[in-house]
Amino acid sequence: MPSSTASKRFLQVYDALPPDAQHLLVRKHLVPLLDTVSKDAQKSTTATATELQRRYARMPSLNLKAKKAEIATLMLELSRDSRRSLIKERSRREQLLSEAVDSLVQWLNDIWKVAYEFRTNFTLAHTCLLFARDVLDQIGTGTGGCGCSFTSMFIPIRITSSNGKVVKSFVLNGAQNLENVMLWIWRDLFMTVLATGSKHQRNIVPNMIDDIRVVLGWRALEQLLRGGSKSFFEEEHEDEDDHVHEPEQTAKPLNVIDDEDDRNYTSDDCSSICDEELYPRLFYAPHWSWRITDQQSRLRDLVHTALLDIFKVAPSGPLYSSMVSIAEDEDDLEEELHPLIMSVAGHSSDNLSAALRIMSLNNRTESVNKLLRAYKHLLRPQDAASLQFAVLIMSSNFFYRTHAISIVEEELLDVSNVFRAAIRSSFCNIGSEVNKSELKQILALRRDSLHRHTRVERWVKGVLTPQVNTPHPMALAALMIGIPLPPGADGTDEGDMLGYIELDGDDPEQEDLREEFRPNIKARLQGWVDTAVAIKGGSAMLLKMYAGIIGDMPFLRGSDVVEEMSARIGDRPSKSHVCDALEAFRDFCEKQRLKLAAAKGKGTRMSRSNPSVPGPGPNPTSSVPQAEPPTSDPVMDAD
Repeated sequence: MPSSTASKRFLQVYDALPPDAQHLLVRKHLVPLLDTVSKDAQKSTTATATELQRRYARMPSLNLKAKKAEIATLMLELSRDSRRSLIKERSRREQLLSEAVDSLVQWLNDIWKVAYEFRTNFTLAHTCLLFARDVLDQIGTGTGGCGCSFTSMFIPIRITSSNGKVVKSFVLNGAQNLENVMLWIWRDLFMTVLATGSKHQRNIVPNMIDDIRVVLGWRALEQLLRGGSKSFFEEEHEDEDDHVHEPEQTAKPLNVIDDEDDRNYTSDDCSSICDEELYPRLFYAPHWSWRITDQQSRLRDLVHTALLDIFKVAPSGPLYSSMVSIAEDEDDLEEELHPLIMSVAGHSSDNLSAALRIMSLNNRTESVNKLLRAYKHLLRPQDAASLQFAVLIMSSNFFYRTHAISIVEEELLDVSNVFRAAIRSSFCNIGSEVNKSELKQILALRRDSLHRHTRVERWVKGVLTPQVNTPHPMALAALMIGIPLPPGADGTDEGDMLGYIELDGDDPEQEDLREEFRPNIKARLQGWVDTAVAIKGGSAMLLKMYAGIIGDMPFLRGSDVVEEMSARIGDRPSKSHVCDALEAFRDFCEKQRLKLAAAKGKGTRMSRSNPSVPGPGPNPTSSVPQAEPPTSDPVMDAD
């Protein structure tokens, strides 16, 4: 017992040492002990070492230093070729790219053999995969020239074992898809470490997973569990377009370097055929032994922990969906994340938007109501979609319906104010009393009359903000160095700050700038109108909003006036959002006017067909308050 305790203690200390210290300890202290033991023990130890030497004799060498030198030479040639092609009008780019990618593909097969077949050098294999991913990024973005040859390169890949059997086949369209192959190899590496590695090796797996997150992003962790596949729904598509399985060659586990534990291992959870419920097909590889397959749940837990650490700092809807897709029990995951979401929702606008969407997906109306009452002031205009969905879900609960309608009314008022400010910016004289009086006279005329058309054109021209040709900063810089300007390049729209910079329309980080200078008023209005219609009692609120909007902006009563206003500013790129908003508000007002007229006509017909029915006033014999009848449009178009 004391010797057993001493050996365990020694192994713990040995595993905690760095590789160089382990090697020094063996050579200086353990090897000399062989001279002090019996000859039988010496022979046994020597025989074991010889057997290990024989086993690893066929193992490929992962010479990272040599590979770095080879890739550096190819990258230098690519850089030279990009400069040479400008002068000689010929290029060897495709040939050099093919050579670099072929070198990586062959190296990836060697990495898989070392990690999975020979079950050693796990840290080195992980470092080699990180380097291969960095090389792909350099080739795709840092070599100059057109990237078409890189993204359209046809790459057939076969991962083969040492005895020549094909383990996995891929057919890739584009070298960037080599990332999926790397994730497949990474999964085999982690599964092998968890099944056969030492405690020290297993403890560094979380750090390796974090390295993948840093390099490839958190979405790659979900793909890692699926062997490079992006989602369950893309499984068939991935099989057809990105890689092809050869199940007849991988139906049996490979004959890899094994040990006594492999030969004696039995799975408590699996029979001779893999259980589809226990091991979903995308989480399982046919060439795995049962000992490796049983580690799938441990790898899933490690990935879940890594995603949870990200979720604690920056929760998001896509991250939550990713965690749900790999969870064994969605209900347990929801119970685990609910208190966490509620605690971090008020930390930022992004957190609140994500929390509202997640709570709405889970139909937690009480939590949605609590978040909106406490942190609604944090929401931005670009969070309208999340807020609309949350309000719609919250309105399904009778106790929170009044709060939901009040939020819709508040947001519609805000959209109306933003629209009014945009109109005042484009039509600065629209608020003068003279123009208001003239507009009333115009709306009283017949719409199809020539006189009205002439007066509409004159009125819009009178309220329009004059356009000032402000020199563009780039045009001014060009003039300073003597570059002539093309026609139309000497001015820009007034106040068009986005004209000075180039924005990516799909970049969420630039949403604040777009919302400040070119707010998407049309989308916000349509979204809140649709939300109001879906809520019981929302249609009556829309009629109330319509009356207020028409009273404040009477030009919306005349569609011909709106069309002329839109035409006047339609040629200005910076005013495209105002044109869209004009059309959206015009359509909204027309629909509400038709609804109001229909309600008024229905009430008139009912009173005529049944005159004995008491009017809309309160019934003196009843204590229940009666609903008010539909009111006529106070600002109905004269025509």
